[in-house]
Amino acid sequence: MDIRMATALAGHVDNVAEFCRVHGISRVTFYKWRRRFLAEGLTGLDERSRRPVASPQQSSAAVEEMVLRRRKQLSEQGLDHGPQSILWSLQRDGHIEVPSPATIWRILTRHGAIVAQPQKRPKSATRRFSFDRPNECWQSDWTQWALVDGTVVAIAATVDDHSRYLVGLAAAAGAGTTNLVWTVAMAGISECGIPAMSLSDNGTMYTGRLHGYEAVFERNMRALGVRTINSTPYHPQTCGKIERFWQTLKRWLGARDAAATLGELNALLAQFRDFYNHRRPHRALAGGTPADALAATTPARPAERPLPAPVFVTRGVVDEKTGQLYVPPYRVNVGLRWAGHPCDSIRDGEHIAIFSGTTLVREFTADPARRYQLGDKTTRTYRTREPKPAPYV
Repeated sequence: MDIRMATALAGHVDNVAEFCRVHGISRVTFYKWRRRFLAEGLTGLDERSRRPVASPQQSSAAVEEMVLRRRKQLSEQGLDHGPQSILWSLQRDGHIEVPSPATIWRILTRHGAIVAQPQKRPKSATRRFSFDRPNECWQSDWTQWALVDGTVVAIAATVDDHSRYLVGLAAAAGAGTTNLVWTVAMAGISECGIPAMSLSDNGTMYTGRLHGYEAVFERNMRALGVRTINSTPYHPQTCGKIERFWQTLKRWLGARDAAATLGELNALLAQFRDFYNHRRPHRALAGGTPADALAATTPARPAERPLPAPVFVTRGVVDEKTGQLYVPPYRVNVGLRWAGHPCDSIRDGEHIAIFSGTTLVREFTADPARRYQLGDKTTRTYRTREPKPAPYV
């Protein structure tokens, strides 16, 4: 028998405390059930809602409808539609009775508009970092996007770490290329000046450090006095601002008709860049725009230029057929006399020295316009023939 029924029908209980202890209930619960049974019979034992009779602090139906309608509008436009974004959107439109972000969250949750994502890391598990001044560091990256006919194109972007200002954004055919990322960097420099530092991932259009050479992007930035750094491989959190930016851009593009041509896509990107920099409130900026944050502080300046060239030390084996040694990104002719020899190369800028053990094989200044570096006048490019044995007499 249910404990409630037993309590109600117990009638007379000699020791209420002992009865409650045996059945694992409190005396308050015992007398509550007894009272309900005597007043209402068996129906008094049914479960009852604990919701208060009145909730004077609950938002009105009009406010809830306004919040739900605004979330739907922002979502259809491909914009951020969380509680904080809804608050800023309502405030910009001049609404007076705007609830707090917590109240908006409760309204959305009550109406099933928020999907729980327990797999996401809590915000307390991350530590936000940003540089103190504009142009102290720019984050750069590229991603893929598809035109209406399915043609895959590349979109490159650069974001200022301090202000989140989108200094450059452009699309080009094919995958990310050196020309595309440098075009975006040039557009940012012409508008915002030269940064002090550039941060990117380890894509070969940005860096060649993992392959033993200096990429064109790195060399050009070094000539401007810009220090280039890269994230740890497979750790995109280092470039978290530009990585998160792609989500905002792709959601905005996805809410609009797909571009048929590269020109249409670049026109959309220019429209988005103006919106992102001057009209979209940024949560990391307390609702301000990147343009406001960019103008609020004096920009940083690059170092003395040009910066010293990096030094790369690599090891390779001289090709037995061609007598060439690969010194990234060049193929250097050292001669067939060194064929099959393991050699160490030290490249300081365009100056290259090649050693076989302790022996200096070749030392020269490379021509950056050529991938194949010719040998010097003393380099033998043929094998020495073995002398023929004397004829048998």
